[in-house]
Amino acid sequence: MTIIKSLTFDIDTGKEYNLEELFKPGSDYVGILSKIIEKQIKEREIPILGEFKGIRRNQDYYIADKALVIYFQLYEITPYAFGFPMFPISVYEIQDIIREGSPLSAML
Repeated sequence: MTIIKSLTFDIDTGKEYNLEELFKPGSDYVGILSKIIEKQIKEREIPILGEFKGIRRNQDYYIADKALVIYFQLYEITPYAFGFPMFPISVYEIQDIIREGSPLSAML
């Protein structure tokens, strides 16, 4: 089965960033991002397999065009025919929880 994986690095230091490191310590980034994605699922009428229970702390993501894109693997939340569900979230929508100095903060 096909999977997608992405990596986020600081090209000056070589540091790799996981999702948690993009956000301020103690922020409820999992809850906030999960609510945004749940709203997108409803608005875009995305067919999901069961109830959406939110993202994982280490959810797959990439950064592009002033957005954090959260994505899921095949069958993780949608039928195979839907492909890889991707949820772009504007950095301006989550700017209050973005950690200063993280790759996301450079997009603001």
